[in-house]
Amino acid sequence: MENSITSKRIVIFCVITFGLTWALVSVIPLTGMAYGESLGSMFIVSACMFMPAAGNVLTRLVTGQGFSDFKLAPKFRGNGKNYLLAYFGFIILIYLGVVVYYLIYREQFALTGGILYQSAVPVENMQLMLIINLLVSTAISPVINIIPTLGEEIGWRGYLLYGLKNTCGSVKAVLFTGIIWGLWHAPMIAMGHNYGTDYLGYPFAGILMMVVFCVFIGIIESYLTLRTDSVLPAAICHSAVNGLAANGLLFANTSAYNTLLGPTYAGLIPFLPTILFGFYFLHRIKKEAL
Repeated sequence: MENSITSKRIVIFCVITFGLTWALVSVIPLTGMAYGESLGSMFIVSACMFMPAAGNVLTRLVTGQGFSDFKLAPKFRGNGKNYLLAYFGFIILIYLGVVVYYLIYREQFALTGGILYQSAVPVENMQLMLIINLLVSTAISPVINIIPTLGEEIGWRGYLLYGLKNTCGSVKAVLFTGIIWGLWHAPMIAMGHNYGTDYLGYPFAGILMMVVFCVFIGIIESYLTLRTDSVLPAAICHSAVNGLAANGLLFANTSAYNTLLGPTYAGLIPFLPTILFGFYFLHRIKKEAL
């Protein structure tokens, strides 16, 4: 069908999206910028988040597919529970993960603001600033990053997920979308995104962990996308993750931690509750024949 997402169109989408993103992010090392430290590198990384949406649009233009199934309409009616899950689901999972991490690494836990505040905030103000930071970031994170996360989700959930669903079914589509999404981050991970560069197995262990991270976050985001037929709930989830992922560091009293294990949400231990719920929602996708 003229408007269907075929295997050929999936390949074109991936080539465009990966090509644009990796070409853009390569500017950082080629110009000698420090990843995540200079304004230029932060602008480039932010711009990369819009490349999946660009891939969606350009693929449709190149192949003559049209825009009738763009999946951007919010479709609130009848989806109240799905939007509540999108808004609060990852808030709960992230803080549950923080609890799990510090139950295991109790010696790293501090209620005084941790290493993020020790050099920047007077001692008597640390706990107040910690509380304010937690309250504000928790309240606004699901929406504060919604524009750039839409830039990603319009591509991953709005195009790739539905295209793969047409070719291999929902469950495989969800898993393959997560794997592709994770691999898309590979050059950023190699430059230190999420895990730095000082860990055993660098950069391949970090890339593998990012793939796992994207697969299980992607399961929940894909479930909500398929339930609502809209990318907006996925973008809300993604925004919450981006806004709160580093909050585990607010309680760390040392910088001597293994970044692959935590305490940020991208580490394996804080991510364990999400993995469990990911399997549950994958089962729901199969059971509900989404």
